[in-house]
Amino acid sequence: MRKNKNLVAIVFIVFVLAILLNGSILTKAYPVYKVIGKDKIENSIKNFKTKEGKHFIIRYTEPDSKYVDLIINTAEKHYYDIIKDLGYTPKGKSTIIVYNNPDEMNKDFSLAKGENAMGIYLNGVISIESPSLWISPGQDVTKVFQYEGPVVHEFTHLVVDDIANGNYPIWFTEGIALLEEYRQDGYEWGKDLNYNGAPYTYEQLKNDFNSLDEMLAYKRAFQVTKAISDKYGMGTIREMLRDLGSGMSIESSFYKETGLRLDVFVNNAKG
Repeated sequence: MRKNKNLVAIVFIVFVLAILLNGSILTKAYPVYKVIGKDKIENSIKNFKTKEGKHFIIRYTEPDSKYVDLIINTAEKHYYDIIKDLGYTPKGKSTIIVYNNPDEMNKDFSLAKGENAMGIYLNGVISIESPSLWISPGQDVTKVFQYEGPVVHEFTHLVVDDIANGNYPIWFTEGIALLEEYRQDGYEWGKDLNYNGAPYTYEQLKNDFNSLDEMLAYKRAFQVTKAISDKYGMGTIREMLRDLGSGMSIESSFYKETGLRLDVFVNNAKG
């Protein structure tokens, strides 16, 4: 998701389950919940047109037919790099739904009316707003969509969710998604934003992520995740995701993979 848009990861139900269940039970139950949710979403777009690429299925309505090849080409361009970085290949083709009506996207993906998201990932399905809704007339549509569009970000969420079986904090999946944007396109989230005081602490990211200043919360998530990658490599992030997928907590996983406490690392990461 990109600048001047709310950054939305619809994972509320996962964290409700996480409160009620321990991580091990959650990771076993989550795939079943996801299949049910995916069927519900796909049933709501049964009248959409379909076009398939090698790894993606695009669902769209006639007004967006002119963008379909651009969306497929952008997704395919980054597919192999993302799955290599995260060490996982999705089973089958991934669905991307293109909405020309934001209210329909909000309804299908349980977003409040009036919210504004360029892209959303939920239950194994990616949705994006039509490029016509956010790319200004006169701009180079291909260049803007490839550099500022939501495909890399949302596909990363899909891969993370598959590996970790829904068992991850919001800040970590957002941080990985923003890290992939940086690795793929050189796009550095929040580069020109400054904190009003010290960067957010681990406790703030863990407990208050959704109530923090949105732009700065995502900036800090990116900084911390990039710091993990810079110091320990993408291999450590891959192993952490596998640990989470087995039901381990992120704190236990980080200690297992690095020998350090996660809160100490985060609070000392450069802001």
